[in-house]
Amino acid sequence: MRKLLALGTALAVTTACSAAPTPAVTAPATPAPAVTADTAFGHEVRITSTGAIPKMLVSGVGESVAWRNDSEAPVTVRLIDGTPPSGALKPGDVFTHTFTTAGTFAYTFADNADPAGVVEVLPQEPAS
Repeated sequence: MRKLLALGTALAVTTACSAAPTPAVTAPATPAPAVTADTAFGHEVRITSTGAIPKMLVSGVGESVAWRNDSEAPVTVRLIDGTPPSGALKPGDVFTHTFTTAGTFAYTFADNADPAGVVEVLPQEPAS
């Protein structure tokens, strides 16, 4: 039994010592937004009869975000920051907005005061 235990310990030490070193991993300077089923990195929000898909979208300064009406009724997109509303989007219509500043921008549908979703606009990375 002792020989088996010694052999197992020697094998474990040999395996651990011969393994390739693990490269160091550094954390990003700022944490990235959490990605969930309701979050997407992209530039389109689908408006459905049950709400916005995704609820949170990540974009960058200077990029455009499109809201596409996939519901069966007209919908108005209203950014809470005071941007002029989209006007009534018929089913299949698209409203596009280009974000010029970084920040978090909530939006609603029609005259509903509750946010339907959020666009997180990240600052531009400096040119190298």
